[in-house]
Amino acid sequence: RMIMSNSLTELSRVLNFTFGSKFHSSSWRRQEKGFRLPRAFVMTDEKRLPDPITILDRLSPDIAIIFRHYNHDHRRILAHKLVDFAHRRGIQVLIAGDFRLAQIARADGVHIPSYMLGTQRIQRTIHARPNWLFTAAIHNAKELYYATKLDIHAAIASPVYKTTTRIQRNSLGPIGLLRLTHSTKIPIFALGGLTRFSIPTLKNTGVAGFAGIGEFLKFV
Repeated sequence: RMIMSNSLTELSRVLNFTFGSKFHSSSWRRQEKGFRLPRAFVMTDEKRLPDPITILDRLSPDIAIIFRHYNHDHRRILAHKLVDFAHRRGIQVLIAGDFRLAQIARADGVHIPSYMLGTQRIQRTIHARPNWLFTAAIHNAKELYYATKLDIHAAIASPVYKTTTRIQRNSLGPIGLLRLTHSTKIPIFALGGLTRFSIPTLKNTGVAGFAGIGEFLKFV
């Protein structure tokens, strides 16, 4: 348990160095309404983290979870359990790509996959849920444009560096991230190929925080 605690402490130091001790942004207009933007997001993965509940005891309340597990046989049941246990620890949970499940599971919001960004019904749904936290997956300037128009709370840009995922995309790198952050008013989180050793390369890119899975698996 002490090793796990030390790992989280070390990651926190890296986040403090790279993104600052606390994220503040005058451009985030909804901050006064009580929204709490996390320092980082854990992206769940069915193969690498079959039961995301096991990681909750290792996380601090300023790290949120984006529940994917798209093909899980019992996705609804697992979502319910995850949200319940996470809320007991003050941890926010966003459901990826499923507004209905987010409502049923009483999650804190929804993570919007990039392929959903251009649809009109998404904007109506977002406006109908003023108390939810919304993030969106983006991979380029066009998708960021759509995400900005939706007036979401944050975008998660990927991949920053090369990953082992099935779908291979061109890496953004620090320069690519800098271009994105300069073209939008919404906070951007970095995802893809990041470790506690490479996260500091994002300093001064304007990125608000990071998202990942591999770095958090070290806590399990």
